[in-house]
Amino acid sequence: MARPRGGLWDNPDFLRLWAAQSLSAIGTRFTREGLPIIAALSLGAGASDLGLLVALSALPGLVLSPFAGAWIDRTRRRRVLILSDLVRAAALMSLPVLAWHDAITIGHVMGVATIVALFSMLFQTADNAYLPSVVEKGQLLEGNAKLATTEALAEVAGPAAAGVAIQLFTAPFAILIDALSYLWSAAFLASIRRTEAPIETGEHAPSLWREAAEGLRFVFAHPVLRPLTLSISSLMFFLSFFAPLYVLYAVRDLGIPPGILGFVIALGGVSAVVGARVAAWAGKRCSPHKLLIGVLVAYAIVTGFIPLAQGPLWLAVTLLCMGQLFGDGLYVVFHTNALALRQTVTPDALRGREGGVVHLLSSGLGIVAALLAGVLADSIGIRPILWAGALGIFISSLWLLALPETIES
Repeated sequence: MARPRGGLWDNPDFLRLWAAQSLSAIGTRFTREGLPIIAALSLGAGASDLGLLVALSALPGLVLSPFAGAWIDRTRRRRVLILSDLVRAAALMSLPVLAWHDAITIGHVMGVATIVALFSMLFQTADNAYLPSVVEKGQLLEGNAKLATTEALAEVAGPAAAGVAIQLFTAPFAILIDALSYLWSAAFLASIRRTEAPIETGEHAPSLWREAAEGLRFVFAHPVLRPLTLSISSLMFFLSFFAPLYVLYAVRDLGIPPGILGFVIALGGVSAVVGARVAAWAGKRCSPHKLLIGVLVAYAIVTGFIPLAQGPLWLAVTLLCMGQLFGDGLYVVFHTNALALRQTVTPDALRGREGGVVHLLSSGLGIVAALLAGVLADSIGIRPILWAGALGIFISSLWLLALPETIES
């Protein structure tokens, strides 16, 4: 079958950027599933320990994100992407080395998680700011949708492959695949030829404090970015109830083996593929105001299948599959359109700082949520915390009522 021509298919630099993220997106699932499994099954960690793992890994990114955004706005963003890939690869390679010597500790797992989370924050912030340098403004929604398709396909193949690899080789050695995927990403990013726009130095001498404050003022004075940022931050807070607890809930409370759990999560990838394909179509036909609110409300409803899961193995797996099969696609539609909207209304000189502000709020609230979820889950159980997370997704949609009905780019 002939490959479609035109648009971004004829943009070789975008294709290189896309290729850089393809295998890396699959590899990331090995670490996402592997680290909590190492902590829970190999090191005997409980719910509060996993909450602490998520919180501590996000803390450096929280503290540094506003300054990272300011730094990214006055440096070459492609260099930041390559550096982030290389550092993450080196950190992850330490896990199989220590496993070979039977020397892994919970402290080392937390250290690796912290390094990976910090440089993932740098990568994500720089990546969001870099895409408009590779594609035209009118192609941002299409570009984000294509990248979301890659993430969705990775969610189909990655968790299932990760679950099987973890069962066959143990989690530390399965994570080596992610390290190699970051090296793949760095090689493709290095091959991009398009020159980035000149860095605007402004009227004042460089100051990370002043520039970070400018980013905060810009976001909260903007009629689109203010409600959108508050909604995203609220959403990340409540989704962080699931982050430290989902694997523990499935493996310990529901008794689902890691291999089956990998395939359950992979079903969410099927939904995400559909969501990625629908995202650009929906974004062109619905106003952001109506689309984003409607998608979040629907997402809250289907997320309720996760805490509903109980009973015999077949029933628990079925209910988790329902949450994955519908929820992931809705999240992708929301994320893709929200990101394209942010990129469209934010000037190039402020994209790094805008991304830093979003990361500051979402990660800060995520740390609080992860710690709170871990402590409360040890006291009252995991299921009530997951119900609270589903309700919180609905609450997050209320911020979007303040979005303008008509948005000019």
